[in-house]
Amino acid sequence: MSHAADNVIMAAIRSAFESYPKEGDPDWRSPSWIMPDECAHLTRVIVRELEAAGFQIVKNQSEPNSSSTS
Repeated sequence: MSHAADNVIMAAIRSAFESYPKEGDPDWRSPSWIMPDECAHLTRVIVRELEAAGFQIVKNQSEPNSSSTS
């Protein structure tokens, strides 16, 4: 798996933790609610479980620029 996919998964995890209120307090926000090493561990577990279940993360190739003239 590419590091780009890992980075996307980690960003999603951090975003979820940053925007989730702690113990019912909607005013509480902390970007360090989940530590980077914990986030990396969760990412590895998610990727490992996806691969074990037969999933594969692939990056789509960008399509050629259709606005160019021939």
